[in-house]
Amino acid sequence: MRNTAEAEDSEDSGQKGFNYRTEPLWKRVDYKPETHLSCGEKDEFGNTITDCTRNRDFTDVLSNSKVGGEDPVTPVFTARAGDDVRFRVLHPADHARNNVFQVHGHIWEDEPYTSDSTVLGDNPLSEWKGAQYGVGPGSHFDMLLKNGAGGTFRVTGDYLYRDQGSFPFDGGLWGIFRVTP
Repeated sequence: MRNTAEAEDSEDSGQKGFNYRTEPLWKRVDYKPETHLSCGEKDEFGNTITDCTRNRDFTDVLSNSKVGGEDPVTPVFTARAGDDVRFRVLHPADHARNNVFQVHGHIWEDEPYTSDSTVLGDNPLSEWKGAQYGVGPGSHFDMLLKNGAGGTFRVTGDYLYRDQGSFPFDGGLWGIFRVTP
């Protein structure tokens, strides 16, 4: 499979996924992964680019209606509203490019460790985060969602988790955290 469009940096090459699963946005919107971002420019052969992603409608790209109503093939993690939730994020190996991991609608402690860092729990001295930067090869971190699944008000529904960068997100680094009643 070719690299996604305009990802000429070797750090952005290859394909992406969570838990060995991926559903790139180019697949959901039905265009080739090497489709250019902008129309009107010249390609490497001097031809004017007429098919580009800039002219595509991405307003409902994450809607399951795009793929026949089925859940995406990216991991769908499920918890009941108010349940304690732990994400263990690990990036075992790959290019040196770091990522930013986030879970929409939820926060967590940067350092959720107690008892001399031997137990995961509530650490009143830790700052709170809504995104974790610096996730790269060999790095890992633990997330204990503050107030559990659905946050303080235990709001049910689908929450997006993803890499904040556009190329990895387009390439498939996203999924659903589903909070049920």
